[in-house]
Amino acid sequence: MNDFENIKIEELRTLIRKFNNDENVNQLENYYHSKSFPEILGASRKELVHSSFLAWILNEKESHQLLDFPIRKLLELIVIYSNDSQNQRNKNLFDSIIVSDYSISDLYIETERVEKGVGRIDLYIEITIQTNGKNNRLRLIIENKVGTKEHSDQTTKYFNHYENFKEKEFINLYVFLTPISSLDLMELQEPECSCKEYTQVNYQSIVDFMLEPALKRNINNKTEFIIKEYLQSLSQPTIDKDDDEYKQGLIMALGTDERNLLTKFWEKNQKLILASLYAISSDPEQEKDVRDSASSALSNLSNSNKDRSLYSIKYNGTVEIEKIKKSDIGYSTVKLLENKNLIDSELFEFLRADKSCSFLLLKTIDEVTDTETKYRKYRINSEPELIFEGEEYFVARNWGINNIDRFLKKMTKRINGIEYITHE
Repeated sequence: MNDFENIKIEELRTLIRKFNNDENVNQLENYYHSKSFPEILGASRKELVHSSFLAWILNEKESHQLLDFPIRKLLELIVIYSNDSQNQRNKNLFDSIIVSDYSISDLYIETERVEKGVGRIDLYIEITIQTNGKNNRLRLIIENKVGTKEHSDQTTKYFNHYENFKEKEFINLYVFLTPISSLDLMELQEPECSCKEYTQVNYQSIVDFMLEPALKRNINNKTEFIIKEYLQSLSQPTIDKDDDEYKQGLIMALGTDERNLLTKFWEKNQKLILASLYAISSDPEQEKDVRDSASSALSNLSNSNKDRSLYSIKYNGTVEIEKIKKSDIGYSTVKLLENKNLIDSELFEFLRADKSCSFLLLKTIDEVTDTETKYRKYRINSEPELIFEGEEYFVARNWGINNIDRFLKKMTKRINGIEYITHE
């Protein structure tokens, strides 16, 4: 039985008293009990509202004083999240975008663009990029999904429509924008839309790479107010909505200050939060959907249900590495293979590039993106984790349980003598 089921009334009173006097709690109450302007208008989860905001901030001619900073950050995000084939196909252009060695002109932005017989494009952008004495005409087709899933293979229709144009001066870039978390996004093997030629990005990356940095630039008070109101609307969970279009509790993105504050809040009030969820989930006076939601949250948060499995690695019958966390499985495997002198060119290419090991991916420090560093997928503040043919590499972390299962099976099949032991 869990500790929060047997919590004593005296301890509960103490926890509630500490909760009520907690400075973090007071700050969070002030923040979450106030409504942003989009919420007041009942528009905080309307896709058109978000597309319109992006169209405003991406337009260098608007009065926000950010000039072309936002559109440059969007282009950078597209490059960061593009797959290998997209990067190879547009290598010179993408290299220029990453190092910001280009100028832009002829920017055109349109929301809800109607393509007769095809559909309505959420956000359509045309832009000219000048680099190395060459003009590149870009067309960005952005499908924006907030509360609903893609329907009727929209992305495939848009892709086929623009790829079949006779004029070839445009480079088409396709973007699938969703509220998925950054950790989940990094674990995706392919975009969640029907057309796999799209690059999936999320609202959290828009916050991290564009909006929060924009607040640090020389902007006027009105622009600062608008961006902060928008950030607050992204962070407010959806509740008390009868419309099934909205996922209950959906938070689209969090600012850094909010994330830090909420993390401290959880760390200091974890036991009280779990006890509250248990009380609601077991209260017959609560509505069934409320009880079910609390029970589901409790199941995901409860220590008794959290996967704390440890792993040991055997090689040729001998335990070489004992009781490591799942986040270190890839790193430990690479170190074992390195120590046994098993990494030749063929195995190295498999570990670095094979799609079945894309959740392992060895990368150099220059290849690791800011997002991957921010969410500790790569720990580049440590010593290089593998040196092969004079090049330094780091090993991916932050895996999902499905990725781990695939990895263990793949490595067991690939490497003679390697064996993984799970400790519950």
